[in-house]
Amino acid sequence: MPISVTSWLGAVPGARPAWRALLAWRVRFFQGGRYNTLRLDRAGTLTLLTLPEVFNGVLLRSGRFLAGALDTALIPRGSRVLDMGTGSGIGAIRAAQLGASVVAVDINPEAVRCARINTLLNHVEDRVEVRPGDLFAPVRGERFDVILFNPPFFRGAPRRALDYAWRSENTFERFLSGLDGALAPRGSALILLSTDGDLMPALTSAASQGWRLSQVAQQDLINEVFTLYRLERGGDVLDDAIHRSV
Repeated sequence: MPISVTSWLGAVPGARPAWRALLAWRVRFFQGGRYNTLRLDRAGTLTLLTLPEVFNGVLLRSGRFLAGALDTALIPRGSRVLDMGTGSGIGAIRAAQLGASVVAVDINPEAVRCARINTLLNHVEDRVEVRPGDLFAPVRGERFDVILFNPPFFRGAPRRALDYAWRSENTFERFLSGLDGALAPRGSALILLSTDGDLMPALTSAASQGWRLSQVAQQDLINEVFTLYRLERGGDVLDDAIHRSV
């Protein structure tokens, strides 16, 4: 029986890191120019223009995964949604297509401009408001039924606008500390993490602070695995799949 690449990478010690390094080398030397240029992409029913200095969630796949995972079970029609670190606006636009009223926030002024353009391209400008600012500052005093966040996966100080999407010193911890004050009483957060990052310990520590953490979607892309987690009040509980991974 043929063995899939994904199965082989999981079975052979050291295979996945080696494959990850090979893909990173390929991106650096052959595809690097694609990630910081003006592009027009499709992701399902979405049309997305990405400006230079804005994270491209279609090419880098995390935004495409997030949009594909969202449905009316996660984003109920009529709910109020906050898309934190919206980038090109892919999560906000998908939530609006599902019938939500959305506020999208980003610290990068170019991302704010980009997301506003994309709400027009996808005809949801009446359901998405894009605001500039850092984390919850632009929505202080407001509460949301669902909060989406695809955080920067890597530790380090950003050196330019685009870097805010990739790395930070403490953005994720500050997000978690402000989350309770921004959620409606029965609200939840949907947080996208990658095996390439090092944020999982911070997320699982939230369980000891009274949050319930569960896994709602996952995609193995060979060089990394994306997982969408739901964080709700009610806990000190991790689902079995998360227990096995930490």
